[in-house]
Amino acid sequence: MQLRTLDLALTTQRAVAPLVRRVQRHDRKLAQQLRDATNSFVLNLGEGAYSDLGTRRARYQSSAGSASEVRVGLLAAVGWGYFDQADAHEALSQLDHLLASLWKLTH
Repeated sequence: MQLRTLDLALTTQRAVAPLVRRVQRHDRKLAQQLRDATNSFVLNLGEGAYSDLGTRRARYQSSAGSASEVRVGLLAAVGWGYFDQADAHEALSQLDHLLASLWKLTH
């Protein structure tokens, strides 16, 4: 794993965190799912870094799936009116960048 991909995942986590706190005020279940999926994309990326080749790819794919889940969860929060899409712009942009990086690691 490229160290910069893990750094990107941690930067993305920091961009997502304040939005999750805002969702928490309205929807505890969605906020928990966003936290779990965010932890998942970071932790699967870290686990994959020290796994054998086949497991590594599976962990990176799991990381990508969780990052996508967070992206869609943030869009759902916009749909519910918990915040505007402009408020989520930075986090969504970071998630897109992370997903592109994970794609390169798995294909």
